[in-house]
Amino acid sequence: MNTTGALLHLAMRSAQELTELVAEMHSTITDMPTPLNKTHQAQARRAPLAYRLVSGSFALLARFSRILISQQSEFNQLNALRGHAALNGVCGDKLETWSSPLALSMTLRSTQGTPLNPAEWAQLEATGHVLFLHGLCHNDLEWQQSANHQRFVEELTAAGYQTAWLRYNTGRAIHANGSELANLLSRHFSDTGTPLWLIGHSMGGLLIRSASHYATEQEYGWIKRLSHAAYLGSPHLGAPWEVAGNRLNNMLGITPYTRPLMRLGNIRSIGIRDLRVAHITADQVMPQLAPKVNHLLLATAWSDAHTNNWIGDGIVPVSSALAQNDHGDVLTAPTVKRVLLNDINHIAILDDARVYGELRGWLGMTIAKC
Repeated sequence: MNTTGALLHLAMRSAQELTELVAEMHSTITDMPTPLNKTHQAQARRAPLAYRLVSGSFALLARFSRILISQQSEFNQLNALRGHAALNGVCGDKLETWSSPLALSMTLRSTQGTPLNPAEWAQLEATGHVLFLHGLCHNDLEWQQSANHQRFVEELTAAGYQTAWLRYNTGRAIHANGSELANLLSRHFSDTGTPLWLIGHSMGGLLIRSASHYATEQEYGWIKRLSHAAYLGSPHLGAPWEVAGNRLNNMLGITPYTRPLMRLGNIRSIGIRDLRVAHITADQVMPQLAPKVNHLLLATAWSDAHTNNWIGDGIVPVSSALAQNDHGDVLTAPTVKRVLLNDINHIAILDDARVYGELRGWLGMTIAKC
């Protein structure tokens, strides 16, 4: 990737957004609404012409910056890849809207992080196919930093399973990624054949649920081959940190003089905002778990003291990861296993031996037959 051109494009688009924010504030001050006016809307076009000229110049420079961008190889350093993934998690929806070359597309990856051809991967002779899905601001290579994960994959490979990792833009709406994943799998997996397993960490688990929902709705064949779905630390009932962030941002809307600053809070992507109440469908309904699939809901807690409070694993409360509230199970299916492990934080889930031990136990009978 031409890093200079891509970063220049991002900088010009960001500068355009910031200019429009300042224009809205200038317009508000000129209008002089009452401090608690709830209906006033800032109008950037009513600000002095200079703002529109500057904003238009940044937009023009963003278009010209694409001339510097050519189709080249991806980032190849782990830290650069991590930064790229984090950027997509924070503002990936804007990157997509801006047609930024930094916006990640949905691809399948190998152990080394190289792209896989989905059609070829699906046709490989195998006992079954296993796809791992990463969480918010992560990428597929985060799995590979874990010796316990690598050992687990080696066992799957020895048992005849083909493995792959999904890389995707976590800043997009979860339902958009879910629909795309459902379509991708439908193109390469029919309703007959060896089993398909999906294992997701954090947002990756919500993506599994979203894709399963659309596959059921569209009657895609692959949903009949999905035999196991694991959700590791997934916020099925939402994440309190995003709830708090949304409330703080909404406080800026109390007065028209700070309302334009809500733009800054809304820099956080729709993918992040979806985590507030776990929106996984376009109509924001909460579909139940796929009925003919074996489900594993695994929750962890930072310590025993945080199993029943909002802290949980540091990001996701135990009740959210287990999809339970005061009235019982919120998500149900004929075959659901719920597991709680203590002394594991949210990120450490990827590399904790006990997590992979639970996966082995849950999948053990299937692997033992191979």
